[in-house]
Amino acid sequence: MNHRMNRYYGLFIGTAIPFKHLKKIIRKFNYDYYGKASPERQQHFIEIIPEFHISHSHNPHHWLACIMVEPAYLNRFLEIVNNLDFTFILCQYRHGHFQTIMNEIEYSVTSYRSLEDVVYLLFEDEDDIEGKFAKKLRTLPLEKQFASAPGIKTSEEYQYLLDTWVKEVLAYPAKNA
Repeated sequence: MNHRMNRYYGLFIGTAIPFKHLKKIIRKFNYDYYGKASPERQQHFIEIIPEFHISHSHNPHHWLACIMVEPAYLNRFLEIVNNLDFTFILCQYRHGHFQTIMNEIEYSVTSYRSLEDVVYLLFEDEDDIEGKFAKKLRTLPLEKQFASAPGIKTSEEYQYLLDTWVKEVLAYPAKNA
């Protein structure tokens, strides 16, 4: 595997991601296009690492292979996946953990920067020992389950976005609570 490869992260955000269908599409790109390309051509392919939104993090069965796409076919790939009833965002991975502490509980997120220069913050389950925050997030409307903002550049801006988002989620009236 060539390490000079362009690597992106694909955020899948949605409540009903059709995994069977997605796997077929990925297989087609990986085997029919990447698998049959010459080693010279393979070097130019883009690798997209799938990342799932929190709605799915409690289901380990949804595992997808990395997706290999030739740059010339990237728009076609985006067109196909965006017709599948969920949001797919192509991102450049940005930062592992951004953290905030509220009521002595640490909340941490992974942040991604999309190609459109929007920052997405996705909650990481493992710091929420009792799973309270994660469980609450799953009851919220989808667009509240992650934070996003255009053009964020500095640590302070990240921190402000994270603090604001965590406060909003905590303040949101929980369903069936």
